[in-house]
Amino acid sequence: MNSAPTASIDPALERRIAHNPTLLVVHHALMMSLFPMAVLTIFQHEHLGLSIAEVMIVQASFGGALALFEFPSGYLADRIGYRTTMIVASVVSVVGWIAYSLASGNFTVIVAEMTMGLGISLVSGTHSAMLYESLANRGREEHFARWFARSRTCAQVAEGSAALVAGLLFAVSVRLPFYLMVIVWVLNLGVALALTEPSYARRSIERPIAHVLSLLRFVALGAPRLRALFVVSVVIGLSNFIPVWLVQLYAREGGVPISWLGPIWAAANYAVALGSMMSAAIGRRVGIVTVVLGCTGLIALGYFGMGLTYAWWGFGFYFAFNVSRGVSAPLLAHAEQAEIPSGDRASLVSMRSLLFRTGFVVLGPLSGAQIDRHGQHAVLLGLGALMGTLALASCALLFRAPAPRGGGGPSGPDDWAR
Repeated sequence: MNSAPTASIDPALERRIAHNPTLLVVHHALMMSLFPMAVLTIFQHEHLGLSIAEVMIVQASFGGALALFEFPSGYLADRIGYRTTMIVASVVSVVGWIAYSLASGNFTVIVAEMTMGLGISLVSGTHSAMLYESLANRGREEHFARWFARSRTCAQVAEGSAALVAGLLFAVSVRLPFYLMVIVWVLNLGVALALTEPSYARRSIERPIAHVLSLLRFVALGAPRLRALFVVSVVIGLSNFIPVWLVQLYAREGGVPISWLGPIWAAANYAVALGSMMSAAIGRRVGIVTVVLGCTGLIALGYFGMGLTYAWWGFGFYFAFNVSRGVSAPLLAHAEQAEIPSGDRASLVSMRSLLFRTGFVVLGPLSGAQIDRHGQHAVLLGLGALMGTLALASCALLFRAPAPRGGGGPSGPDDWAR
């Protein structure tokens, strides 16, 4: 079985667990109510004096913290419980945003980013694992993609709506968006406290290192479809994520007024939300491989459109990345969960996130340094060629993978322990 049995769950506990999906949607929406994001690069570049390369290094420090803590935090969540992990994540995030509110230069921003990286790493694998197990406790695993898409849709709408007021808040005080984030995460702490721990195959591990190695062997040798899904998720995720940190400066370079940055960021997030709403229906109609191929086409359109367009409206091609993000993420997340056995969900989802974050730690600063040297358009064209090729290769890998199977495939991580 892929999840814990539901027959032995107390009815009162089951009723409380039934609230988890809604609470997790609220938690994700609050987490993504990122008031500073639409003006973050401008704040770092124009008010703290960071170069573009330093801006990308700051983001890489966030990604580095996620890469450092990603797998350990997911592994810890499977051991100590998902609710406890979500509570700790909320407390750490409050501290991180307080640090950002007080930041004065490159070093202090990096400290704040790394603190928030720890907080987000505690959430990343835990959120989807808790959602899946909460549904599985009630025999409703098939609704995971719908709830995941709902969570992502609400999160993107929240982020977009926060962006709409970002410019006004920024005009009142450049620190005000950061102060509001402290309040947001205090509210999220209350949501985390309201969650109920679902029943799942939590194990007491006597040899943690051996168990971690068994998880690595399971993905590398025993789960070809999960491995292919990891590769696709990482490549598509990186392709869509790198432009997020470039579009503000791209638009400013093209002559777009700073007052437009909030609405542009909002519209981009609404595009992600729209893609998420359509994701399940598109996946049922054409299948996951065709969806990934379509997202590859959108990625190529985004990079080459932005790279070849010098008019002020060139940022419009950025929306291709947003639709790609929205459509692909719920389908890939559901496909992953169907291949992961209960008790190791947060660990294995965090393992995939670790690969993604490590990739950004490499590509982010490298892209920023090349933009400082050669300009955005040339670098965007180069990234389009690179990421488009990698995306096509990942599509081929997924196409050749075995058909979907529940229960983590023919074997589980324990079968690969030595």
